[in-house]
Amino acid sequence: MNEINSQNPKIKTLEDYYKSKNPNTKNFNIKENPNNLLIYVLTFNMKGKTPTESDIPLLFPKDFNKFDLFIISTQECLRSIGVSMFVDSKEQWILFLQNFLGDNYIKIIESNLNAIHLCIFAKKEKSKHFHDLRSGEIKTGFLNLFGNKGAVSASMKYLDKYILFIGCHLAAGQDETNKRLENLLRISNSLSVSVNLEAKEKLKSHKMNLHKTFIQTKKVRNELNNDNINMNSDEFTFRNRISESQVLLSKKSNKLNEDNDDNNNINNNLKINDEEDKKDKGNNFIDLDNIKEVESVKGDEEEKNDNNNNLNILNKKSDKNAQAKKTDLFDKMESLNESVSSVISEEKKKDKKMEDYDFVIISGDLNYRLNLENKNNIKEIMKKNDPQILWDKDQLTEDIKQDNKLKEGIINFMPTYKYKENKEDYDYERIPGWTDRILFRSKKLYDIMLCEYNSIQNIFLSDHKPVYAVFKINFKNKKDLEEDLKIKDDNDKECNIF
Repeated sequence: MNEINSQNPKIKTLEDYYKSKNPNTKNFNIKENPNNLLIYVLTFNMKGKTPTESDIPLLFPKDFNKFDLFIISTQECLRSIGVSMFVDSKEQWILFLQNFLGDNYIKIIESNLNAIHLCIFAKKEKSKHFHDLRSGEIKTGFLNLFGNKGAVSASMKYLDKYILFIGCHLAAGQDETNKRLENLLRISNSLSVSVNLEAKEKLKSHKMNLHKTFIQTKKVRNELNNDNINMNSDEFTFRNRISESQVLLSKKSNKLNEDNDDNNNINNNLKINDEEDKKDKGNNFIDLDNIKEVESVKGDEEEKNDNNNNLNILNKKSDKNAQAKKTDLFDKMESLNESVSSVISEEKKKDKKMEDYDFVIISGDLNYRLNLENKNNIKEIMKKNDPQILWDKDQLTEDIKQDNKLKEGIINFMPTYKYKENKEDYDYERIPGWTDRILFRSKKLYDIMLCEYNSIQNIFLSDHKPVYAVFKINFKNKKDLEEDLKIKDDNDKECNIF
């Protein structure tokens, strides 16, 4: 291995690499962007145990409030693999986490496959920027039919970039390296992040709205029908009021014009045209609130004209109101139908793969062990408490990582498996190994920075130790960083330090 690709203890993070290339740089610090994400990733095989209240804080840093996202990947969570095949609920675990993180964080998504679980909590102030929430799962157990082994995923769009998180549990056994590689390749190539949870919720909401609109439409139709049925009585009342005013006008006119022989004309004006009557009965809706009662009679031709005009306005307004009411409802129904169709179309997009994402972070019990044989020799090596002498024994080699285009931080912690229950000592019935890992990949090298990668030694809940990593995702382009740090393009290939 060359210096860059080896586990060089002097180069622990991307920041260290930048410093090594720019030795004169003082107080190294990438310019902060308020849109950057600080992410805490945790993986823990819980061996079916339920944590206590005192266990939970040990899984997180003391200054946990500075993080924007928590990615919590567990295996054998709360229950054993066998029991989880029948009862896979993780509600109690989620409740523990929510109670610890407090009101400043909310769970935005989770994904579950039997005993494998992945959940994501986001800081409330940034949660509104996460969209296109998706989840998926893939089985790698016996014949790829059982979920005792496999992976779950959760993904999202943050601003203009897509992020995928995967939690997995690969094949166990000292001699199952090829099987683990097969599992990893299947996850990398075949995992379909299929269920758009946001679209699913929208679909549910739109269907409910559509149902309400149908009920509302049916109600309005009934109202319109009732209006039609009661039209005769409503019109009769109104027309009687018009007729009464005209009778009064007739009396007044007769008194003022006793010698006038035009009585026949006046009587003709008092009648309402039969054809108009029939036509008016076809109206669907009358707004009676806009009708003013006739309180006095002017006793001249203008009053008669006003009455006729009022009747014509009433007829036109009735048609217009009824039509507007119908049009508004049916337009609303049509809009909802189009919206539902759009959401259904979005829901059917089930072909998002790992390669489609700007960032991918894989965490879980990958089950890779150390290639050691002599048990007595193993004990002597482990007592030295020096991870560097074990690097070349790790089954998860650089070749395997490259096959999946994955990178990993420098491992400066001892193997995380297998420990004796409630003790600090290894159980040498199994060959130790760095089973619990966090890997990542990025389309652009400089967009993601690994800040920490370590194990948590002071928790004794399981025969595994939890492992965590801290990432910063920078929403800057490569050109900006190269300008700030004076890194040339020809360093791209050399910079595979993980």
